[in-house]
Amino acid sequence: MIRLLARKRVLVLGEDTRSFLSVIRSLGEAGMVVDVVTLINTTPTLSSKWINKIFKLNYQAYSQNDWQTTLSRIIDSGNYDLVIPCDERSLYPLLDIKETTLSDTIFAIPERDILGPLFDKEQTKQLAQQLGISVARGERIDLNDTSPKKLIDEFGLPVVLKPSMSYESEQLNHRNSVMIAWSAEDIETFKQSNSQCLIEEYFDGTGMGVSVFSSKGKIRAAFAHRRVSEPEKGGGSSYRKAWPLSPDMLDACQKICVNLNYTGVGMFEFKYNDATHRWILIEINARFWGSLPLAIFAGVDFPKLLAIHLLTDQRPYKLTYNLKAHARSLTSDFYDMKASFDAKRQTMGNIKALFNTLPRLTSFLRLLTGNDTIDSFHWKDKAPFYVELKQLFGDKLHQLVTFNKVGGLTSVGCKTLSCAPLDEILVICYGNIMRSPFAVALIKRALEKHNINIEVKGAGFHQNSGRSSPERCIVQAQRWGIDLSYHRSVWLSQAMIKSRGQLIVYFDLKHRYLLESYYENYNAINLAHFVPKPKGPLREIADPYDESEEALRVCYENIDNAVDALIAQIIKCGLIRTNKHDSTRDSLVSTH
Repeated sequence: MIRLLARKRVLVLGEDTRSFLSVIRSLGEAGMVVDVVTLINTTPTLSSKWINKIFKLNYQAYSQNDWQTTLSRIIDSGNYDLVIPCDERSLYPLLDIKETTLSDTIFAIPERDILGPLFDKEQTKQLAQQLGISVARGERIDLNDTSPKKLIDEFGLPVVLKPSMSYESEQLNHRNSVMIAWSAEDIETFKQSNSQCLIEEYFDGTGMGVSVFSSKGKIRAAFAHRRVSEPEKGGGSSYRKAWPLSPDMLDACQKICVNLNYTGVGMFEFKYNDATHRWILIEINARFWGSLPLAIFAGVDFPKLLAIHLLTDQRPYKLTYNLKAHARSLTSDFYDMKASFDAKRQTMGNIKALFNTLPRLTSFLRLLTGNDTIDSFHWKDKAPFYVELKQLFGDKLHQLVTFNKVGGLTSVGCKTLSCAPLDEILVICYGNIMRSPFAVALIKRALEKHNINIEVKGAGFHQNSGRSSPERCIVQAQRWGIDLSYHRSVWLSQAMIKSRGQLIVYFDLKHRYLLESYYENYNAINLAHFVPKPKGPLREIADPYDESEEALRVCYENIDNAVDALIAQIIKCGLIRTNKHDSTRDSLVSTH
């Protein structure tokens, strides 16, 4: 059957080293030509040997409309046999594209009229109740209409707070996350981003999942897993193990698939109590899911099963697998272990917390048994695993070593600027309301002193444009003779980036991460590296958004001193020429 997929063309959309990478590897090994649309530029997945072509397209650097228009053009021109999204951010635009495309491409997405029960947690709950499937006690509420105390009195602690949808189709750049609230403060924190939600009584149990491939309502393949580790406040599990299929849970999945006449894949998430043997359905993910690498490692290759069915109309069948299989997400597991250790040491001290964490660390020895794997690792495709290791450990060590070697006002890890002379400086911060507008005004003033006429702009990663600077920034900036009262924020889009003749100036490590993750073809430096001695050079000029007036003043002083040093350096390097300077350019700026 696999030979039937050879040379078929597939476009896979996603970003992670779990479902995205697993689908790529599965279909690549089956002989398909795999092109990808990545939602983040830095994912280790992009180093997979099975990828034929990469399209970098995300919701940070592109508007939602531009994203969908570009994706439609990619599909229309790509002659694809199959398109597979690995998260909801890709799924919703594909529904529109599917209805308008003239190609014969098959889209591995649910029909629009059954999306609600599959992705809306409230509709999932309602359908489950109609079919006699156990769910948690709860209701839809507006947190603005009640108090945390009243909710705690009714539902107890902890309590589960759920947005109905992980993503809204009109705002695909923002994820709505579930929270397990352990205090009134947690409820207040959740309310700041999601006032309307489902509230549910906490069900004490272990997370379990039943993954299925269904054809016209009939489950043809299934796999069950159990969480080995679970984040305290909710979210995906970083370490999972295969588990025998529960007839009751499988029957619940079958009821829903029959009711919806569903064709496709999905992961049904449950919670199971070992003491009472009771369970409840939590939610459904009707797309490829985070624990997919475990299913494939155990012997149930859902991507191949789905592709064979959709492209050949055959109906493969698979219900047996290796019950000893375990799999972990390397990065998530390390961060989860660190978070668990940090929480425990607050109550039991460092030594006891370390001993409590040791079983998690020694579980890595299971890799020697052959029944354990790491999501990003594959013997025939090792590069993604090595890249993940480098990102997890190597980059942080490299940054520490290279920064400690900085002796002057030069950027860490510099390469020669690929454009000369500069004709634009673009200053960016997160919101474009505090640091970048102040720095733009200072740079313009400094350039005027040297009789240099180049364009200086500002922008931010925050996608809501037109916001004004806070009053305290306006007041503070007046100490430097700068008026920020008329400033309005601008969102940084990829269209603003120039590969030559432009210098991007940023302030902190978060900015560097966002640039690397979502933007292309830029030349950038960290202004913090130009803060002169004795205060500098610094790693970052931190965001003073939630800080004190003193922190804001220090921030502006550092920007002022760094701007003077930066302008002097780029003139010295010949990147901006004046009548008095005509020297050869030195290495100054990181080029991407």
